[in-house]
Amino acid sequence: MGSLARSWLSAATLATVAAGASFLPATAVVAATGSTWRATVPPLIPDSRLTDVVATGPDNAWSVGYQASTYTGYSIDEPYVLLQWNGQAWTERRLPHEAFVLYKVDAASAGDVWTVGIGDLGQSYAGHFNGQTWTAHAPLGTSTGPSALLDVAATGGGRAVLVGHDGSRPLVVEGDTGQFNRVAVPGTEQYNGVLRVVSSTRDGSIFAAGDRYVADAPYPEPTIVQRVGGVWRVAALPSVPSTQLTGVWARSSTDAWAVGTQDYDSAPKPVILHWDGRTWQRVAGPAPAGRAYAVAGDANGNVWISGTNPIPPYIEYPGTLLLRYTGGRWSVAYGPKVGGNDPSLDALANVPGTSSFWGSGAASPNGYGTAGVIERTR
Repeated sequence: MGSLARSWLSAATLATVAAGASFLPATAVVAATGSTWRATVPPLIPDSRLTDVVATGPDNAWSVGYQASTYTGYSIDEPYVLLQWNGQAWTERRLPHEAFVLYKVDAASAGDVWTVGIGDLGQSYAGHFNGQTWTAHAPLGTSTGPSALLDVAATGGGRAVLVGHDGSRPLVVEGDTGQFNRVAVPGTEQYNGVLRVVSSTRDGSIFAAGDRYVADAPYPEPTIVQRVGGVWRVAALPSVPSTQLTGVWARSSTDAWAVGTQDYDSAPKPVILHWDGRTWQRVAGPAPAGRAYAVAGDANGNVWISGTNPIPPYIEYPGTLLLRYTGGRWSVAYGPKVGGNDPSLDALANVPGTSSFWGSGAASPNGYGTAGVIERTR
């Protein structure tokens, strides 16, 4: 089941976008700087990965993922990871019901937290935390068929929007702890695809990103569905075939970012898209090579993107690539090494009320296997 989690979420398996896209005007780029991030390796069972992180304030955050993959000889009945930050340390929590792997987590407040993943019988699973207890939910019923929920956006009041795939079709589900309903997004019934990530805003907008296959193309192209002004639609994107989008973050209905990778099986290149309230455009970022995994921003205009930046022939990595956009300028930083190796950060999250960020992912401290990693800006 660890391999299933990787197939949807692991940074190492994500794909990319091709040429021919329209770009926003290039902005000034600052030279690469030293790391402003510090890394922590929680004491998890070997072959672990932290696939998402969210914060509701300086003294409360959650991170989820999995541990104890059978590939390295370890096996436990419920290999999910659920960590909580209390302002001083990360502590592993256990759910009062059966779950198997947790993919993503989001929170509207400290008393309104959602996570999605796989249940103990292989069914899609959602868990909700009300500040005191966790409850289990089955937004797709008890079926263990081809449908899956891959990400969740907590929208407040115990409600959430969940995304994934329904067999070969993109899937959007919305509801609360009492009931969930599938959302019909006009246009998505016409193509094969998946929605991997979703982000919500305080003004009620929703942005979900992933990829789709068009005609007989051998590689996917990016797709974004969004709810702006209360209406769901498929967004018009620049022409960027051969693409998967793996990160999305929105500040408001007029300011959203999506990231992914181009040419993932040859010469990977980061892809950055920006929504200004009218159109999505491709942004010329500061890293011409590498992969972009996740994106997050704060209320002050800072945006961080995580990824990796390989050196030709694309097998050496100088470190975790972290791109920062602030004041109309880009800067490049390389994250800290863990056990002599470079982590991949699958997720980023702002600490509300601050310009501090969390990141979560994994590294190979001994050159084999993986260990879950949490990073934070200094």
